[in-house]
Amino acid sequence: MARKKPVVLETIIFDTQTLALTFFHKMLQRYVPGERVSPEDTPYLAELFKRHPSYPTKVGLGVNYFEVMPEQFNSQCFCAVLKDGTKEGFSYKKCVMQKGD
Repeated sequence: MARKKPVVLETIIFDTQTLALTFFHKMLQRYVPGERVSPEDTPYLAELFKRHPSYPTKVGLGVNYFEVMPEQFNSQCFCAVLKDGTKEGFSYKKCVMQKGD
């Protein structure tokens, strides 16, 4: 049996990666592409984004806010809108699993 791997964020702790994946999947599904992430969800997403394998290069001068953007195959992903106006899409799955590209 696989060992349970907790996901620890400053804002919330998940006992397993599966619980974290479910939480962020449900969050993503509450939005439509182009919609800004709510102030209630932003702290969780900000902490999750820090776990992305490419976070240091993706974050640039910092995050202004998060939104949802369309992705391939009629899906969607989270997007960090940076302070310089650029957008960086990211996979919540990569953040939870902490696996590279």
